[in-house]
Amino acid sequence: MRKRFRHTLVYTTLRPFFRVFLFLKFGYRSKKFKPPRDVKGPYLIVSNHALAMDPFLLAMSFREPIFYVASDMIFSIPTWSKVIRYLVSPIPKTKYRSDMETVRDIIKMVKSGGSVAVFPEGNSTFHGKLMPIDPSIVKLVRLLKIPLVLYRLEGGYLNKPRWAKKTRRGKALGQVMRLITPEEAASMDNDQLYKAMIEAIDADPYAFQASKKARYRHKTLAEDIESAYSLCPSCGSFETLTSQKDIVGCSACDFNARFTPAGTLEKLSGKTHFETTTPWYHAQEKAIAGRVKKSGLIFEDKNEAVLDARRGTEKIPLGAADIKLYPDCIDIAFHDQEPLSIPIDDVRASVQQKNKLIVYDKRTKTTYYLLNHRKRNALKYVQAIDAIQKGVE
Repeated sequence: MRKRFRHTLVYTTLRPFFRVFLFLKFGYRSKKFKPPRDVKGPYLIVSNHALAMDPFLLAMSFREPIFYVASDMIFSIPTWSKVIRYLVSPIPKTKYRSDMETVRDIIKMVKSGGSVAVFPEGNSTFHGKLMPIDPSIVKLVRLLKIPLVLYRLEGGYLNKPRWAKKTRRGKALGQVMRLITPEEAASMDNDQLYKAMIEAIDADPYAFQASKKARYRHKTLAEDIESAYSLCPSCGSFETLTSQKDIVGCSACDFNARFTPAGTLEKLSGKTHFETTTPWYHAQEKAIAGRVKKSGLIFEDKNEAVLDARRGTEKIPLGAADIKLYPDCIDIAFHDQEPLSIPIDDVRASVQQKNKLIVYDKRTKTTYYLLNHRKRNALKYVQAIDAIQKGVE
């Protein structure tokens, strides 16, 4: 893998158009990266992640093309995958697998003079602030021994929350928050370096909105919020929320709230609510942790389309199935073949894109990709499996 002339040509040619497009779509502005004269690239760029478009937003601060570590799921999109490969040569990363190939590709790119960007959350945020970041990112910094650039994207979550149906234009900003030289990184222990990274890239969309007095307007501000939030904040019921335009309500109680252009929730009726999605997300985690303590069925969904996701190439349809989560396993009951049961200790789960459930079986090293045309909630499985595996007290 080498830094090629075409990448520089494509980047230089398209950058002005993308700058205008991103401003018109998101109200996005970026601050140029101006490193000290004695600090030369290539760089390892680490950023928070709020939007699918974040790689393009981040690129606006840099003069040369940036090469991104990306989920290999994007390589299985017909035709478009070939375009992505040719134009920007993203470095594929397979979730949950020890992917030494990814590390080798990063090293090759750095040796050829290319700067590499990673979004260590692995997925864009569901609630606005940082999602959990594996401390092993520190190992990559120490392995590469190149300048570390810490980049923060602000406002993007409210432009299009991950669960949202439509994009809303407002204000967003991208800028380098800190540069750490290899010498400075070597003087820190792992905890200090990790803390410095988190402090630099952690963005608070609500503080940004308040400081800029930004407004994110659209007719459908609340629509599809139930694809991420399954807990009613008023009565505590699960999977009773529905949304329409800017209103979210509960079918089990009188809870209703309006999602405002400021990114906050305004209670219309009901006992209580959360003003932003960040505390709502954490309250949902806590409620699900309480739910998994009980024996028996935790969550289920019917008529899932199940695919076998192969590394960076394709998804092979396996058939339709019902999924059921229990405290000790997750069952995938195929309609026309033998059912599959994965012990909970061997499961790794995540949400891909907006609401696609990824289940990885450590025993067979198989990644299952589950889709449903209904507006079902995939995040509840991830939160429940995480609670079980952590051992809820």
